[in-house]
Amino acid sequence: MKRVLLIVVCSICLLSLHAQFRLDYHASYATYNMSDMKDFVHSVRTREPFRQFGMELVEDFPAYVAHSVNIGYRLSHHEFGVKSGFYSTGGKLSVGDYSGKINMTFTTNGYREALYYRNYFYTLEKEDALGILKDKFSLWGEVSPALIISTLKIKTTLTDVDMQEVVEEPEYNENAYSLLLQIGGRFYINRMIGLELSAGYDLSFGGSYEELIGSPRSDWSGLRLSGGLGFTF
Repeated sequence: MKRVLLIVVCSICLLSLHAQFRLDYHASYATYNMSDMKDFVHSVRTREPFRQFGMELVEDFPAYVAHSVNIGYRLSHHEFGVKSGFYSTGGKLSVGDYSGKINMTFTTNGYREALYYRNYFYTLEKEDALGILKDKFSLWGEVSPALIISTLKIKTTLTDVDMQEVVEEPEYNENAYSLLLQIGGRFYINRMIGLELSAGYDLSFGGSYEELIGSPRSDWSGLRLSGGLGFTF
């Protein structure tokens, strides 16, 4: 009974403080450092038996689209909650002629599980037809520490006129950490829906693949340019 009363009291307090629940989705243009992984792919290319084949680097861990979802709670100028994100990039070696082809792909993914705190440091308000002030635009800053679960999958495909053989190594897994700093703006379409744009930098550290030559790591550090939709309940 005491627990029920406590929940009721807390709910009333939250409603009286005009608390809001938030759900956001963002797609980002994301660059990644990946210098270790680039060196690792180069070392594979220059080692036997791949060296004698003269394999060419055709993909070198480029920038790619990242995705994230926020579930949070806003109270006045403060918002905090949990954030889940997905990063992906890769490298590729290839060589081929009339008799056959060899492709070797290195695909690395990052699953970012984080907390976040956001501060709305500026809000523009305008009166509606009834003279009620409503938010039209806000600027915010955000900090988000995270655990990144990094995976690496290496696949070699051999193809000739008679057959195709695929060789897949076991997936490698490591944990890394990161700190994302962002600044952005929210344009309020209506009371429940907002359009968001932001820019920031994600600093990643740790998470080496000890089983591989040189113990490379998936370094997810890089620029984040994001856009998305936010929903308020």
